Amino acid sequence: MASIHNAFGWKVLRDTLADAIAGYGRTALVTGPVASGKTTLLSSFAEYAARRGVLVLRADCSRFMPNGPLSLARRLTGAQSESPHDSGLPSEEEELEADEAIAHIVELSYRSTVLVCVDDLRHAHPASAAFLARLASAIGDRPVLVVATDRMGAPNGYHWLAQELTGRSTFRKISLTSIPPEQLVALAEAEFNLVLDADTASRLLRLSNGNMLVTRALLRDLVADRDLRPALGETTQVPIGPGYAPAVLETLHRLDPEIREIAEVIAAAGEHESARLIAEISGNEIAVVEEAMRELVAAGLLAAGGFRHEVARGAILGDMPRRRRVALGKQTAIALKDAGASTEDAAQWLESFQNGPVSPRPPQRSTGDDFRISGRRLETLWDARDILGTIDQGIHDLTAREDLRLMDLEGGKLLVAAEFPGLLRQAVEERSLRRRIDTTSVQGARYAAAWSFAGTLTGRTDPVRAGLLADQALERSIFTDEMAPATLAALWAHVYGGRSERARSWCDRFLADTTDHQAVAWRASLTALRAEAALRTGDHAGAVADAARALRLLPASRWGVRIGGPLGTLLHAHTLAGTSAKGAALLRRRLPESMFETRYGLGYLYARGHHYLATGEHLLGLADFLRCGRILANWNLDQDWRVPWRLSVAATYMAMGDYSKSVEYIEQAPDQPGPPSLGLGAEESHFNAREAIFEQLREAIGTPGLATVAAGLQSGGLLAGMEADVPRYKIFDRNTVCLQQLSPSERRVAVLAAKGVSNQKIAHELSVTVSTVEQHLTRTYRKLQLADRQELRSRLG
Repeated sequence: MASIHNAFGWKVLRDTLADAIAGYGRTALVTGPVASGKTTLLSSFAEYAARRGVLVLRADCSRFMPNGPLSLARRLTGAQSESPHDSGLPSEEEELEADEAIAHIVELSYRSTVLVCVDDLRHAHPASAAFLARLASAIGDRPVLVVATDRMGAPNGYHWLAQELTGRSTFRKISLTSIPPEQLVALAEAEFNLVLDADTASRLLRLSNGNMLVTRALLRDLVADRDLRPALGETTQVPIGPGYAPAVLETLHRLDPEIREIAEVIAAAGEHESARLIAEISGNEIAVVEEAMRELVAAGLLAAGGFRHEVARGAILGDMPRRRRVALGKQTAIALKDAGASTEDAAQWLESFQNGPVSPRPPQRSTGDDFRISGRRLETLWDARDILGTIDQGIHDLTAREDLRLMDLEGGKLLVAAEFPGLLRQAVEERSLRRRIDTTSVQGARYAAAWSFAGTLTGRTDPVRAGLLADQALERSIFTDEMAPATLAALWAHVYGGRSERARSWCDRFLADTTDHQAVAWRASLTALRAEAALRTGDHAGAVADAARALRLLPASRWGVRIGGPLGTLLHAHTLAGTSAKGAALLRRRLPESMFETRYGLGYLYARGHHYLATGEHLLGLADFLRCGRILANWNLDQDWRVPWRLSVAATYMAMGDYSKSVEYIEQAPDQPGPPSLGLGAEESHFNAREAIFEQLREAIGTPGLATVAAGLQSGGLLAGMEADVPRYKIFDRNTVCLQQLSPSERRVAVLAAKGVSNQKIAHELSVTVSTVEQHLTRTYRKLQLADRQELRSRLG
């Protein structure tokens, strides 16, 4: 008889069998987390069917059994030979044998109803899973019922089978999930003669999440010591007996090895609320850790706040070999230190972990100044917003006399927002205005560094002043954990401000002061910054060497979203050096999607676009450059922000032979400083500059130096001193009188509006807001003395 907790699944299978007996072929897939009762249900149902005269064919799959393309078919048909484990495709002979096996099963159905049972489909060879789907399609109106079980979240087969069959009237999917308290009350009474009230049943389920191994172990422990039961109603916890820990370990060992290893890391860390920390310790991607955590939650081992009971954590730690436990302890301590815990706290935790009772929770990362100022462990925009909210609350709670504290908090806010530039405009606008910044204090030096960087990124501070602030902050900096984030910000202000040689010189000084092993993360960051500075000064070989060295210093898991920095620099350097083939290997790296919410992701996209352009993958390059523009528009940074994406788009269109689109994007690019005037009027000089840009890009197409040319044109360096008689490509060959009355931005909007493009599409194409488009059109109507868009089309169309 089926267990009570499988009553729903039992009913569905029983009804489906009745359909099969009536001559309607059916297929059912039973899914659920580990220890949810799938195998028990299948076995009980097979016995029930056999008693009714049904012919039962059963095949159990396991990672420990032969697993060839025909293993499943041969077990079902009783063939003696087994294929060895093989991950390849089935041969023609094996395909023929699979067809014969299907025909044999169908032939058996002419004698009696057939029940085909397959347990743990996830361990079957992919060809065997395909065999099962073919069988499900072949049974048609024959009295055959195919039932397979698989784990929820299985990586190899069951989703494929479900997707193959979902939508067919012959297919049923049965999901076994945690049972409600009332069913547990009934199960306890039926199987253990144990009376539970609803509250006790709920607390018991919170410990097991419906895992029947753990649930039954808890019930057996209650039966073994019935004196505990009267107290259950008066306590908030279910007493834990000797059967709980073995049930936890049996559940753990039923999971995949990769998930078991992550569970061990979580046990060592003492909590699982930070997937980033677990990913860093285990060397996995965050997405892999999050998926493993979901399986551990479904399996009844983890809950939102950690292990469901400290005994579960202790059981897993006790089951680990000592060498493994010691190694995990060291890795955890290092990761905690990198995440913001003080060195002393991390060391004390490690000593306790290895030599004494295991602390249920590791030391928490420092809050307040250290974490607020660094922001270096932030991995998602959500994290950044959360921290900014905490900082805003701290600012709100300050008194009027705490100016140094206010400066420190605002500096931290700018540093966090600079990592996620979508938050930067608001952070800059909300800061307190200061006529001068006293950099003699630590707080002042931090703020000066943060503002030099944020002001450079937003264009809200004069480049000369930004450079002076950065130097003042750097002169007062000692490269310690406390000052490192602000120091790096000041160095980046130099890089983005066009003072890369100065940044490189400062990097050399600070690298000489960070030779100890504990500063490896900061050495990696400094080396990556030095690589970018080398790239911007034309030292491509130096950029390749430094970027590669930075990537070797830290594993990808410790770089997190910041890996886009050195990776983008290395890729770009290879492109500029003419070694794009070496850069191609870098594209195979898996990158966190949240990286593209950071400034590191923007730089990587721009570098990848030029790699594609250099290798002839024009559409891929164009997609990356256009994405750069959309990202900047979303960040409300309409300027090219030191990334000349519009000129790169123009170059891409030019390489594709579309000179008309190329001209459009050249005109959209912001005016470059220092265009050649040579006594000409402003508009004529503007047109000459545009023609010169066209010529420079045209000559650079197909050369490794194209990205350098685009950057030089963006900064204006390549335009300085150019002669006035540049080639004429008729970038403007009509309506010059009207257009010369408008600013460059107004011209771009007016031309598109005259073509009938909507405001929304204009905003999307120019990477500006709709409000900006409306403002430009209003000024255009006033300057040209027009009433509306219809008159504009008539004038310019």
